[in-house]
Amino acid sequence: MRRSDAAIVAAALSLVTACGAFPQKTDYERTETDTARGVKFVVPAKWKSKDAEIRSPAGTLLTLRVYDLVEADKRFVAALPDSLIPQLKEWAELYFMVEGPPKRTATAVAGVPATELVYPIRVRKKDPPSKLVYWVVVRKTRLFVLRAAFPAEGLAADEPVIRNVIARWSFLDTAGEPD
Repeated sequence: MRRSDAAIVAAALSLVTACGAFPQKTDYERTETDTARGVKFVVPAKWKSKDAEIRSPAGTLLTLRVYDLVEADKRFVAALPDSLIPQLKEWAELYFMVEGPPKRTATAVAGVPATELVYPIRVRKKDPPSKLVYWVVVRKTRLFVLRAAFPAEGLAADEPVIRNVIARWSFLDTAGEPD
């Protein structure tokens, strides 16, 4: 193989690897618009983002899940957010040791009424305590579940940043979605 062929192969492999990798963090704050999920949010400076997730340098992770409620069980929808709480706890227990019931607070996300649930957690029994926060929002025909998981060492610095992301959150109007 000639040197120029080797360089082309190396460049192609680098491109393939980079396309599947988590995007590089940037030194500036940026706004991302996710039309498929119907949201717009700010990614803080030095944080990484990919597919409705943002991650801090300390490892804090904010994720978004969106569910269509059009075909959902009407009793489940009418009982939200209470009907979702067992699933949120189960989801939390997949990754963490949950150390008690959540603290529940009525709040708003982008001006839409929401419920905030804060679970006391640990990753392992010997680890310092931390927290897992869910924001549950029903907007039009969709259920939005935001989840912030804080490593103990990142909690103090990252929680205000996450709360700022939530405070600046926006919902997009999507075509065909009734009011």
